[in-house]
Amino acid sequence: MRKKLILVFLTVFCFLIPMALLASGGSVDFKGRTLSILVNDTHVQVVDAWKPLWERETGGRINVILVPYVGLGDKMWIEFRTKTGTFDTAAIPSTWLGDVAGGGHVVKLDPLFEKYGYPDWDDILPAIQTICKWAGETVAFPYDGDCHMTYYRKDALEVPEYQQKFRQKYGYDYHMPPKDWDEVRDISEFFDRWDWDKDGEINYGVAFIAQQKTQAQWEVLNIIAQYATKAGPPTNTTSNIFFNTDTMEPLCNTPGWIEAFRTIQELTEFAPPGLLGYGYSEFRYAYVSGLAGLGFDWGDVGIMEQYPDEYGSKVKGKLGYGPLPGAKKYWDHLNEKWVYEDHQVNFLNFGGWVWIIPKSAKNVDMAYNWVVYITNPERSLLDACGIHGYTGVNPFRKSHFDPAVIGLWERGGWDSNAVIGYQKAIMDILTDPYAVTDLRIPGGERYYDALDYHLAEVLAGITTPEKACAALYDDWVRITNEYGKESQKRYYRQSLGLK
Repeated sequence: MRKKLILVFLTVFCFLIPMALLASGGSVDFKGRTLSILVNDTHVQVVDAWKPLWERETGGRINVILVPYVGLGDKMWIEFRTKTGTFDTAAIPSTWLGDVAGGGHVVKLDPLFEKYGYPDWDDILPAIQTICKWAGETVAFPYDGDCHMTYYRKDALEVPEYQQKFRQKYGYDYHMPPKDWDEVRDISEFFDRWDWDKDGEINYGVAFIAQQKTQAQWEVLNIIAQYATKAGPPTNTTSNIFFNTDTMEPLCNTPGWIEAFRTIQELTEFAPPGLLGYGYSEFRYAYVSGLAGLGFDWGDVGIMEQYPDEYGSKVKGKLGYGPLPGAKKYWDHLNEKWVYEDHQVNFLNFGGWVWIIPKSAKNVDMAYNWVVYITNPERSLLDACGIHGYTGVNPFRKSHFDPAVIGLWERGGWDSNAVIGYQKAIMDILTDPYAVTDLRIPGGERYYDALDYHLAEVLAGITTPEKACAALYDDWVRITNEYGKESQKRYYRQSLGLK
């Protein structure tokens, strides 16, 4: 750890001195003032990395309010209700903005951008700019570029002997990464429960986040995005998976959703025995330990892959990267029929973490300065490329992918070829104009909690995909009615860019 801190120190002062001391332009004096920030355990490493430098350069002090992911929402909403100024800024999931910004709880940032300046807004990837806005106004700071991608073991899928045996058993050659979820199913079955990496331990076919209340719902949404729509300019039938845009009727009880639930339920048969206990952290540690052939997650696995000592990675240099698998069919909910067509849909799972400033903040200027400080091009690159280890921050600026900075990625432990493959997978997703956006309407967290609950029952074998989707439909209808069907339809259409 001491060696890593020295490396960070040298990197910062060798590479960042030429730029302005503060991203907002010019020095400031916050001496005698304290900034309170709310952050969960995933992102505290970013705070730990930059807090000493920011405090020294500004004279201010930072009070860190650290909570686990499961308690973050409760802590945030207590402040919104009480308005006591407990924290001045917080890192939150962008999917919460429907309630947070829609409810008028946060400071609008465009006036602050004009007053203080913002470093290279045009450098922010278009998809990330989108998630930071609500009703056409900027309400959150970009901080993280989240999207699920496919990880696969090259030392399994690229072995000619295994490829031949697979062809003999299934009658076709698989793609790398898998082309569709049918291939995922067959590859997972083929590589399940035998020592294909020849390390003396049994391997499994696939692994993913499956534990309730730990973001498992995004794993099934990966599959829903393929079976419930096709890519295209957002309409009622293209790049739309949640609601009928004309009626606000939930789509979660249509055959496309049911097929996705059925698919993920079957994949549990080819996963490690402890799968249902895999939250995002457990999954990542298990996957980089070499347990499974396929995995689906945000970019964090790629960072952890590079660190055998810190994260127990046994797969450094052994992973391939790619977009989500597609499907051979999708459900046309308007015409109520399957359309048999090879296709692939990118999905902006979660969308990314963002920073917000609550209206009750006591130190808006300090909050603005802090967030801009850590999210400027140079500092955010160090958080995204792995120099600080696993920070929960994935690339979100165009400059993070610039070939000129590949040396910093290599300082983070990456092989240059791995960097290129990893970056391409993420860039292709975040620059896709037809990528399906996450659910971003009031009540979004409640809709997803219901999805998470019924998914957990399916993964545990307690209920069937058909019954789960029917129950989920009833839940979503109730939630929609509680918020107001017409207003929810208006918000949903706006989230898709529809009038």
